[in-house]
Amino acid sequence: MKVKHFFFLFLCGLIGFFSCKKVVFQAGPGNYTAGVFVVNEGPFGGTGSITWHNPETGETVQDVFAKANGGAVLGQFVQSLTIHNGKGYIVVNGANKVYVVDAVSFKYIDTIGGLLLPRFLLPLDDHTALVSQWGADGLTGSVAKIDLITRQITLTIPTGKGPEKMIRQANGLVAVANSGGFGVDSTVSILNTDNTAEVTRFTVPGKNPGSLVEAAFSPGKFVHCRGSFLDANPSGWVGALTPTPVTGFDIPAYGDDLVAAPDSQTLFFAAGGKIYALNAAGLSPLFDQIAYGLGCDPATGNLYCADAKDFNSQGEVVIFQSDGTRTGAFSVGVAPGEVVFIR
Repeated sequence: MKVKHFFFLFLCGLIGFFSCKKVVFQAGPGNYTAGVFVVNEGPFGGTGSITWHNPETGETVQDVFAKANGGAVLGQFVQSLTIHNGKGYIVVNGANKVYVVDAVSFKYIDTIGGLLLPRFLLPLDDHTALVSQWGADGLTGSVAKIDLITRQITLTIPTGKGPEKMIRQANGLVAVANSGGFGVDSTVSILNTDNTAEVTRFTVPGKNPGSLVEAAFSPGKFVHCRGSFLDANPSGWVGALTPTPVTGFDIPAYGDDLVAAPDSQTLFFAAGGKIYALNAAGLSPLFDQIAYGLGCDPATGNLYCADAKDFNSQGEVVIFQSDGTRTGAFSVGVAPGEVVFIR
């Protein structure tokens, strides 16, 4: 689950209590060569799922993994999905695993185990990827280096608390947002070009950074900080890192998902029941919409706002043009948190 719902996170300590049902993985129908995937974290004590949606036809398929694998479940707290080199990598936080599937059919291939509260996977090439993980205590953060051929951990790189999303910079360095995990952090880690060590860790003005994005309207990276539930008066922060923070804005706490428009001239994020835009002209609210997860279609620039509702029943993704015009919606699973586009 995401940091802003801290009471969910403490229950993650009970992950060993729950287990996924064992089933025989079988091939099933499905052709998911393009479209929109929504990662549904799922309810406590249950399983998460992945929804697929076709923007052109409006077709929506719920729980594509189960449909492709004879009803198999992913487990508690499905965190993220990365499509790379013909395979899908599904990070399941509560199961401490990454499921490897065929990217077209979603048929199960293998499992990457040995992880500790994993969050996001970043491919580096055809053979290597990084996985951010919070550690068994939710505080001892690190990034695991994965051999994608043997599907084994080859190295673990310590970072700040609660490493979350990662981006690879033009110079080959990897930036990691340290979201605090079960605690508080205000840093971004930078890993060296061969991804064997943390070369520096610098502090940002806000607490618990979760998202990093490269922008075209300003040099360097932008970071979104959610704010900490441990503060009496929490607030979020969003701003530029060049490589140290120079400009930024206080924003409502517990927002999420800093994403870029197709041309990277505008960034978007959700906070305080609104969607905001950030560009060379500054920061401005766009429209009212609750979003637990946010994605920007790289083909159309449309914003996909994942509304988790009550976190216990079916969620919804609402689609808007960047000017705030609503263009559609579709139902998804429980607690939709990430939106992934394959174009």
